[in-house]
Amino acid sequence: MAKSHGKSFHIIYFFLQPFFTLLYYLKNFRKPEAKNVMWLFTIFYGFTFAIGVENQNSDINSYVNDIPLLHNLNLTFSGFLVYHKATGEVDILRNSLAYVVSYFTANGYYLIIIYGIIYGYFFSRNMWYVLDRLEGKTKMFTKVLIFGLFLSIPIWGLNGFRFWTAAHVFIFILLPYLFEGKKKRLVWCLIIPFVIHYSFLIALFPLLIYLIFGNKVKLYYIFFIITLFISAINLSQFNNLIETYAPQSFADRSASYRLETKVKTLRTEGQFGADQVWYVKYAGFGIRYSLAAFLLAFYWTFRKSIHSNKELLKLLSFTLLFYGFANILSSIPSGYRFLKVADVLTLSFLILHLQNNKINRDLYYLANITTPLFLLFIIVGLRASWYSLSVMTIIGNPITAIFTFGENISLNDIIKGL
Repeated sequence: MAKSHGKSFHIIYFFLQPFFTLLYYLKNFRKPEAKNVMWLFTIFYGFTFAIGVENQNSDINSYVNDIPLLHNLNLTFSGFLVYHKATGEVDILRNSLAYVVSYFTANGYYLIIIYGIIYGYFFSRNMWYVLDRLEGKTKMFTKVLIFGLFLSIPIWGLNGFRFWTAAHVFIFILLPYLFEGKKKRLVWCLIIPFVIHYSFLIALFPLLIYLIFGNKVKLYYIFFIITLFISAINLSQFNNLIETYAPQSFADRSASYRLETKVKTLRTEGQFGADQVWYVKYAGFGIRYSLAAFLLAFYWTFRKSIHSNKELLKLLSFTLLFYGFANILSSIPSGYRFLKVADVLTLSFLILHLQNNKINRDLYYLANITTPLFLLFIIVGLRASWYSLSVMTIIGNPITAIFTFGENISLNDIIKGL
């Protein structure tokens, strides 16, 4: 009986102080309530969300501004269908959620709560899909990698709800297939481009190749190495491919990202990062090259024995293949975002192998060398949270947050105002 009561304590603790309850359950991630606390906190983060001054041009700001517009239009369902078509969106989730929320309120911040419910579910399930498979006492380097996993596509991915939700749903479908062979779930990957974000139509291509060729890990390894040295894809050929084989709506929607003059200008300015401060650039390069080094070293070290572990073989094979495609796509605007999906897959692979097996000497040395780069990525990743975290997110609870709902100030704005 006492055990049954204990299971509900996390709800009480959460309503008293969500942030510190989250920290406790992150430290004790093996507790069965931990992933649901993570989910609840993501919802609370949406409840206390702040749109900082430097976030005014972010996607989330336009999502929030949709609500009063739709509320004032007071559209019928048929009117909404006309509106959706006029927006030119291929996927339907964004406009559908906005339409439903606007039926009840003109306050766009309620939409962010809905985003938190959806995003938080898939985020928490993906993180704990990996954490639930860890064996033994958690190694120090594993903890570093877990931080990296949580920050690759973090909860403040709500700022770009459509793409990052699509990414987590894609991973949510993919991991059970790679580990448990749940092939029937893959059909949901066909839904993602038309419901959540159209660009995931591209992600179906490496998945299709993997389904056809299977665990050709050596082939994918060679492909991955080649893509590390490809600085840019031939945009003319890429455009011809899209315009010939992609659905017309997808081709039209992606046209602005594929303009040759725009892409050439961005490439000249330095791989789409000319406006980034030095530590953000180095953090991105650091984790990318660190993960690439681990993939290269891991395959070379365990190329013979990896075939004895079918789960890790499948994950390594698909990760090498997908990362190769992500490397190629990173040379076009917004294509770099697929690297984040590849990061999650790679970190999932590394965490499970390095934690559940004795670390090879060469990998041990590589872990020591790359730890500072991972730590820089973690620091920069946590710093990015300041643009949408508010003081209420840290010290408040669901009751006190009611009084500042929709009026929270980001930590970044507060610190810069001091």
